[in-house]
Amino acid sequence: MKIVRRIKNAILILIAGGVIGIILLVFAYMIPTDPIIKNAGASVDIFKIEGSNPQVIHGYQATALDNYTDAWMLRNAFYNGEESAWQKALHVYFYGYPDEESYDVRESMIAWLEGEEGYEKESYARYWHGYLILLKPLLFFWDYGDIRGFLKWIELSLVVYICVILSKKKLDRFIPAFIASMICIEFQLVGMSMQYSWVFLIGMAFSVIILRKPSHGTEEDERDDLLFLVTGMLTSYFDFLTYPLFTLGIPLLFLIICEREEKRENAALLGTAIKHSAYWSVGYIGMWVQKWILCTVFTGENLLADGLNSILERSGRSVNGEQVGYIDALRANIAPICKYPYFLAVLAAAVLIFVICRKEEKGTFSGWVLLTYLYIAFLPFCWYAVSVNHSYIHFFMTGKLLGITVFAVLCMLTEVRKNEFKIH
Repeated sequence: MKIVRRIKNAILILIAGGVIGIILLVFAYMIPTDPIIKNAGASVDIFKIEGSNPQVIHGYQATALDNYTDAWMLRNAFYNGEESAWQKALHVYFYGYPDEESYDVRESMIAWLEGEEGYEKESYARYWHGYLILLKPLLFFWDYGDIRGFLKWIELSLVVYICVILSKKKLDRFIPAFIASMICIEFQLVGMSMQYSWVFLIGMAFSVIILRKPSHGTEEDERDDLLFLVTGMLTSYFDFLTYPLFTLGIPLLFLIICEREEKRENAALLGTAIKHSAYWSVGYIGMWVQKWILCTVFTGENLLADGLNSILERSGRSVNGEQVGYIDALRANIAPICKYPYFLAVLAAAVLIFVICRKEEKGTFSGWVLLTYLYIAFLPFCWYAVSVNHSYIHFFMTGKLLGITVFAVLCMLTEVRKNEFKIH
């Protein structure tokens, strides 16, 4: 009966999330668009000067911004057609041009804002585009440059706050691992792209929630399950398919760290990680499916078929008519962090771990602990395997998933340094 109750609770939360999600989008589309268009127009120079995918440090692909997709988000936000807020929330209309070969998304956005004729109304209904519930109010008051500034400070504050919490909980020894993983994903630049920010903010916010919980353990398992369900749902709702697994891997590592403090080290630890991953996956996939069902039912368009075709494309191995393999995708994602600064950051973290950590007389860990960290460390590689097309093309964003691997491996090193291994 306990399992039935858990499944029932999960389904109810999932359905409630879909209902709340569409209602919030309807309210967002009720916001007047004139100030939004004005502030979007004031942002044009940034896109003209920087281009679509500028590298903050030339030659460092990990520092590439995604102005291309940010421009698409702005196009969705300033659409001012006569349709009802309900229709806009379902279809997510934008203004495009028939020949997108000559107008990439960034140039298309600029062309419309500068009054160029020949545009057409188009729809991008496959995604929730939940970021619009934040972006539209922000654009009502501020331009793109201001939003970048806000995002950078919020994200930096969350990283600092997590370090403060770790220190207060006497988990300082994990701070080097966390900071090294953040350096490897260039966290200080994430706020420069809205495209990267939503996933980062969700991952960090839920990490704070987990770290601030007074206890973790079997009596708290259901709450943690539902927490990861909601995390997956929010990722699906806000994300424009960037590096979504980040919102699973980073909070999950913090949860394991907390449970290790409560001396959990048997097979249940690995089981917990797998179970939370399953709940996250149900939330993530379930929210997608709900959007496709809503659009299919209320618009007459077969979004279920469109969504399934998109999955087949992104999980396939065809890129611009050529076949690529898993190794190609893996190489593309690993290459950006194969630079001396990232290597030195990981090395410095390892040295600090050896300096900070001291063996405890009663501190122990088992093979299950190592397996749990290894399971989380391999999550990004599983993502690359099931999304070869997407991971190969968008390596500059999916490569950020390797921050999970860096964090997990350094956490494992911390365990080995501080505790004695025991077999049981």
